[in-house]
Amino acid sequence: MTDHPTFQGALQAAVMRALWETGGGNVQAVRDALPPDDKHAYTTIQTVLNRLVERGLVTREREGIAFRYAPSMAEPDYVSGAIDRALSDASPGAREAALAQLVGALGRDELKTLERLAAQVEKRRGDGAPS
Repeated sequence: MTDHPTFQGALQAAVMRALWETGGGNVQAVRDALPPDDKHAYTTIQTVLNRLVERGLVTREREGIAFRYAPSMAEPDYVSGAIDRALSDASPGAREAALAQLVGALGRDELKTLERLAAQVEKRRGDGAPS
């Protein structure tokens, strides 16, 4: 398993969601994309963004006099890495039970999508693709 950066706390999670939804922007654009309950001071959002840069979850590039922040990985990649990290040290029985609970919580449409994706994975594996 590779090292996978993490965010900490509700505000970092909200900032990451805003970045994933918008694709990125300067501090004010990210602040504007946050839900009303997460409208913290400009400097607070700037600090959170800089901490996410330090953790490798966000990139920062100069854009005029400001910086543009963008997620360094797609949300599905982050989520799958977080699940992989959480399951990596669990016993096989606990891993299977946790995955069964996750699948059991899916709605009918989500389950159909998961079945379609699982079939695609199985087809790739059958074609000699690495698993």
